[in-house]
This record gives sequence, C-alpha cells and structure tokens, in this order.
Amino acid sequence: MALIPQMEIDNYIGAWNFRVKIDGVTDDVNQGFIRISGVVSQSEPMEFMHGVDPYVRKAPGRASFEDMTLERVYNGTDAFYEWRLAIEEGTIDRKDVVIELMKPDGSLARTTKCINAYPSRWELPEMDTSGSSGAVERITLTMERVITTS
Repeated sequence: MALIPQMEIDNYIGAWNFRVKIDGVTDDVNQGFIRISGVVSQSEPMEFMHGVDPYVRKAPGRASFEDMTLERVYNGTDAFYEWRLAIEEGTIDRKDVVIELMKPDGSLARTTKCINAYPSRWELPEMDTSGSSGAVERITLTMERVITTS
C-alpha cells in the first residue's frame, strides 16, 4: 500500500488571499474586492486533414479569454460606475488589471495581468431590507490577453 505524501499545511494557498490593482483607479477601490471569477483561457480548435488521411486532425487555433467578474463591497466610491459610463458614452478606456495571489506569509505566489481590460457590464448592488450583508457592486471586465507569472 502506497502512502500519500503529507503536504505542509503552511504551503497551502487560499483563494481568499489576493490583491487587485487597476491602472488609474484609486487604492480605496482596489482594496475592497471580495470575489473574482476565475480567469479562463481557451483556444479555438482548428480541424484539418492531410491528403487522403481519413481522420480529422486538430490543432490549437486562436486563443481567447472569457470575461471576468470582480465584486467588491460598495464604499461610496463610484470609480467602476464612472469607468463603465465612459464606455457607454463612447470613450474606450482600457486599463491593465493585475491580480496578485498571496501566500499565507504575505509574499507573492502568482501574478495575473489582464491586458487592455474594459468594463462590459456594471451592476448596482442588490438592495434587501431583510438581510444584513454589505452592498456588493459587480463589474464584468472584457480583456484582450492574460499573462500569468509565478
């Protein structure tokens, strides 16, 4: 019977330990994030065949990245809304968005940079008189490319 190797618990990287930095957006907005949807990269499959080969071959085609949703507890700063409003009014204002995943000791585990992102959707916080949770603002970002480094 093979033994499963023990992982050191201190090496565990929690999904809750992250920072976000958006070019040109003040720190009071950048520090309030509570949730970020996953960053998804995918490639279009290209199908082809060689001569009389009876099998369809596949190769990776163009890469694309799915939209990402960021959520933060609204703190009275309307930077997201203003950024989205500029897009609605025809000013395409793209920004780089950096997501830093942190280790338990506060050091950097991984950096993900979303290049040329812009808000394709903004959501006003839901209002609920029967609840006690904070007002959560959501912004969906569309990006051209993602680069991740360790």
